[in-house]
Amino acid sequence: MKTNRTIRRMLSVMSVLLIGLAFAACSSKIPSAEEVSSRIDRNDQLNQADYTAILDYCGEYAKKAQQYFDIINIQPNDSTVEYQKAASDMAALYEAYPYLDKFRGIIYNLPLTALDEDNQKIIDKYSRYQAFPLPDGAGANMTNPDVVGMIEEMPESDTGEVISVGDGEAVNEQVK
Repeated sequence: MKTNRTIRRMLSVMSVLLIGLAFAACSSKIPSAEEVSSRIDRNDQLNQADYTAILDYCGEYAKKAQQYFDIINIQPNDSTVEYQKAASDMAALYEAYPYLDKFRGIIYNLPLTALDEDNQKIIDKYSRYQAFPLPDGAGANMTNPDVVGMIEEMPESDTGEVISVGDGEAVNEQVK
């Protein structure tokens, strides 16, 4: 008798645990890109799962596009056959990601502090790819990574020197 009660209690506890795990798995489900796009269109408040979907979507594109950037970046100009082929292939890849511009806009306007630790890890994972958008406050500013200050004035003659001021930060980051 005592053994049967113990077994029933254990089964009850296990049932409750399984129900809890199933609920947790369903509540943390990552939505599809289409679902997130619809939420954005309706101006719904996005949650961390939505941001995960957005970051992974942009990250997967950036990861695939990097092979084309690697080819394009080493070309002497945009007239080479290799450049043209890589640019064409990258354009075809871009067409396969219809929500890319919308999701990039969300990321660019999102402060890094709005993301939880898991989503910040996703940013760290994909930030090495050239096409991955970074939220405000993440990574180096890659738009002008070599700018150290603002040019205040140019010398009258070409002395080889530039007069500049500012508290800029010299950046030397490898992007891949």
